Amino acid sequence: MASVKSDWVAAHPVGAFVVGAYAFTWIVSAPAAFMELSWAPWILIYIGSFGPPVSAAVVTWLRGDDVRAWARQITRWRVGWTWWVAAFGIPIAIVAVTTIVLLGIGGPVDLNQPFQSPVLIAVIFLFGLTVSGGLNEEPGWRGFAQPYLNDRYDALTASLIIGVVWAGWHLPYFVIPITPHSGFTTVNQVGWFVSIVLLSVILAWAYNGTGSVLIVMVLHAMVNTADILLPLAPDQLAVNGVIVETAVATVTVTQVAVTLLVVVAIVAYFGRESLARGEIPGAADFRDH
Repeated sequence: MASVKSDWVAAHPVGAFVVGAYAFTWIVSAPAAFMELSWAPWILIYIGSFGPPVSAAVVTWLRGDDVRAWARQITRWRVGWTWWVAAFGIPIAIVAVTTIVLLGIGGPVDLNQPFQSPVLIAVIFLFGLTVSGGLNEEPGWRGFAQPYLNDRYDALTASLIIGVVWAGWHLPYFVIPITPHSGFTTVNQVGWFVSIVLLSVILAWAYNGTGSVLIVMVLHAMVNTADILLPLAPDQLAVNGVIVETAVATVTVTQVAVTLLVVVAIVAYFGRESLARGEIPGAADFRDH
């Protein structure tokens, strides 16, 4: 076994990773809570958001494991075309089904809303792939924590643990005034937390089935992108500048329910032990057991 540079890190790799991810993100982002609206706080927020991959790389190095092998998961693209269809298609399907359900129950949607610009969709996707959920998060949560926790728990339990830790990591964004999270209503906050935990299961399924952080980055980015495709009716969500809580709750609960159905289907078909068929292909190659 390669030489271990820290006994505590060697014994508690996930704990060390979580401490490092939280510390980096919270310490770097914290000053943004006290800054005026400008580029400076956003720069701190986005630099801070790289806490998960930074921590994963450091812990991998401290354990004497192969940092390059860990990083190669980010470029693993040969996973089969069905996974690419799933990565792009599942988020769109969730939004489509949510829209249909909302139409059926008289929710705040309007199909006459103009379709979003393809350029805007592409920009949001690329943004999500790099600094809003993709490259800045997934090499840590799925590319590092998931395989370690898979060794100790079944994959479903591991993904739920990561989901809760992942949600907690976002807490500074709820107190930094310029971030979208700070403007969430109570129902938004609860729905967001539940959605994060459910999304963690879907992302774990994709990672466990492919050993690819790249496919998970794409899936994560598409989840963020697909939200703008939901044809919400602005005049029903807010009246005279006041948010209509019942309308927001209807959208939130519906989308969470549809996402839950996807998770239930994945667990029912693939099983909670691995959330995948067969061996995890190279998902933990960077570790030296």
